[in-house]
Amino acid sequence: MAGKPKPTLHYFDVNGRGEVCKLVAAAGGLEIDIKEYPFVANGASAADKLKAGAVVSEHTKAATEMGMDGCGLPIVVHGDFKIYQSFACQNYLAAIAPNYPKVTPAQAAIDDMFQGALEDCMGLAAGVILSGGDGSLVPKIMTKVLTHLTKHIPDSGFVHGYSAPTLADICILVLTQALIPFGATLGEGAAACYGQFPKAVALGERTAAFPPIAKWLTNEYCCLKKPPRAAR
Repeated sequence: MAGKPKPTLHYFDVNGRGEVCKLVAAAGGLEIDIKEYPFVANGASAADKLKAGAVVSEHTKAATEMGMDGCGLPIVVHGDFKIYQSFACQNYLAAIAPNYPKVTPAQAAIDDMFQGALEDCMGLAAGVILSGGDGSLVPKIMTKVLTHLTKHIPDSGFVHGYSAPTLADICILVLTQALIPFGATLGEGAAACYGQFPKAVALGERTAAFPPIAKWLTNEYCCLKKPPRAAR
């Protein structure tokens, strides 16, 4: 990586898959540049987007200019290296972050499982906002996911026992504290839903209190608990 500029994360001005990338960078002591775009979407799922047709916006124009035509956000650019897709971006930033824990293959697989669980919840809840999906399904999938993930959550510390959080912990932070799409779709039912999972809520709080993440949460580009900029 010697001689390369800082990685640049391209993402919307709202919480979502890109926020995990930001949190990973913060936790791991990795300096990144952030290129933010007004939130524009034509659906939550690939099927919704294909039915709606191509959308022309700042982020789609930028993707085309980067040679990533048709690629959704997040996109990470690091010198000549360019990738999209949530897992790829999150895992790459974790791998190059100097202070991110050096996880074992088994621990990395657990992290991947938490990432996938977050994606499942994110897709369904985003579909409620973007595609008119059934909001009553959000607490159901959250309950299903957190019931299983809680089996891997310790009473204290982080999932893998390191002094710093990994992707598993960061995913729980997003699942339990993000406004978009979770707080917005759970609404008044959020307390009852999260109240079933005190260990997950506590882990989210511990992760948020980790000093580099606590500092990040005050950054203007942190969107974890914020609506899109146009609604602020």
